[in-house]
Amino acid sequence: MKTYLIVSETNYFIKEKLKELSKGIDNIITFNLEENKLEEVLEEASYFSMFSEEKIIIVKNASFFGTTKKGETNKNKEDIEKLEKYLENPNPTVKLVFIYNGVADTKKKIYNYFQNNKTLFTQNKMTKTEMKNELLKVVNSHGYKIEDKSLWYIINNSLNNLDIAINEINKIMLYYNKKSLISYQDVLNMTSKTSEENNFKLVDSIVTRDLENALRLLEESKIYKVEPSNIISLLYREFKLMLATLLYEEKKCSNNEIASNLKLAPWQLDKVHNNLRLYKKWEIEDEIKYLSQMDYFYKSGLINRDVVLINYIFHIC
Repeated sequence: MKTYLIVSETNYFIKEKLKELSKGIDNIITFNLEENKLEEVLEEASYFSMFSEEKIIIVKNASFFGTTKKGETNKNKEDIEKLEKYLENPNPTVKLVFIYNGVADTKKKIYNYFQNNKTLFTQNKMTKTEMKNELLKVVNSHGYKIEDKSLWYIINNSLNNLDIAINEINKIMLYYNKKSLISYQDVLNMTSKTSEENNFKLVDSIVTRDLENALRLLEESKIYKVEPSNIISLLYREFKLMLATLLYEEKKCSNNEIASNLKLAPWQLDKVHNNLRLYKKWEIEDEIKYLSQMDYFYKSGLINRDVVLINYIFHIC
C-alpha cells in the first residue's frame, strides 16, 4: 500500500512527513486540486513507467477529506468514488500522497480507509509543551543549544503557532555563524515587537478567538498607545476579506483569481481560508455590522477608549 494521507494545520509537520515519504525518490510530481482535477492525478498515478521507476505524486488541497460544504456534495462524492476505484488496484511503483491542511472529517469512509491501512499521518493541535519540545528538537538537530525561557518567549511571541515559531528559530540560527548557545538577549532582540507587528498579532488573535493571547496583546498595545480605531479598521478589513472570498468562491472563482481580485499574496489568502473555518457566512456579516457600529460609537464619544476593544474581545471570543 503506497497511498498516504497527511492531515495537519501545521505546514512544518506536513513538510517533515513529505521528506520521509520522498526520501530516495528523484521523480516527484505535485498537483493542486484547486487547480487540477483528480482525474489528472489518477491518470498520472496509473501510468506505468517503462523502466519501473518509482515516483511520488503529491496532491495538495485534497478538500474532500474535510467537512463537505454546501454545493460541494456531488463533486466530493464523485472524487471520492474515483479515488476508491483507484485504490482497488493501485500502481505499485507510485507513492500517492494526499495532503489536507486542516481538520479532516473522521466519519468519512475514505478517511477510515487510510487509518485502517496505517497510511494516515495526522497531528492534533499541539500544546505549548509539545511545541517547546519540537522547537528544541529543531535547534538541537542543527547543533545549537537554547534555554527554556528563550523557547517559551518565542512560542508566546508567535501566538502559539508552530510554523511562525520555527521561522523565528531559523532566522535566529541564521544570524549565528557558529553552533553555540543561543542567548536570551539575542532572542529578545531578533523577535522584538514593533507597534505595527503587535497590532497585526492582536487582530489575528481576536479573529481566531484566542482569548488569552488577545488579552495579553491588548495590554501590550497600551504600551505603544495604539489608537483603538486602528485596530477596529484592521478587524473590519479582515472580515471584509473573508466575506469577499466567500462571495468569489460562490461564483466558482479559483484561488488565483480571488488573490488577484483582492490583491492578496498566496500566503495571505491561505490565512483568510484558515480564518473562514471558524465562521459561518452570517457570522461574518454580523461582525462587519458590529464593527461599523462600534467604530461609530467610539468616534462619537459614546464609548470609552479603555473599554472599546476589551468589550469587543469578550464579545467575539
